[in-house]
Amino acid sequence: MPVLHLGVVDVSYADGGGATTTGDVAGYLEDRYHIMRIFTEENEAFIGEVLVDEVAGAIESIAMGKRMGSLNLRPAMGKIEARFRDALDSGELHRVLPATQQVNDTTLKTSLRKKAVKQESRRQAFIDSGLYQASFRAWLTAK
Repeated sequence: MPVLHLGVVDVSYADGGGATTTGDVAGYLEDRYHIMRIFTEENEAFIGEVLVDEVAGAIESIAMGKRMGSLNLRPAMGKIEARFRDALDSGELHRVLPATQQVNDTTLKTSLRKKAVKQESRRQAFIDSGLYQASFRAWLTAK
């Protein structure tokens, strides 16, 4: 049975001296806010739809006589990854957090790495440098 995995490519943050990685950030965000779990729950229908569409396309190709190697689900994974990044950009994941886990806007929307903090330039929660967002990946394995 295939298993969908969500995670990040483990990359060091440039200003952290290699001490903090995207894996560390993803682990912290998942432990504390369940970002990927909430994303999966909120987008379960979308994820199922893109996987079914990809498999149905492969079945249609086989029915039309096209030779198929292994099933390529990478396009579907790309759509899931794009949806996750869009959910971060739109603030969708911040809005679905339980009231007990709502985060302070200034904590997540301002960067401590900058010399002067400008409150006018707001960004969505859970996006600091964008490295976590950019390193997000989805993949399937057989279980």
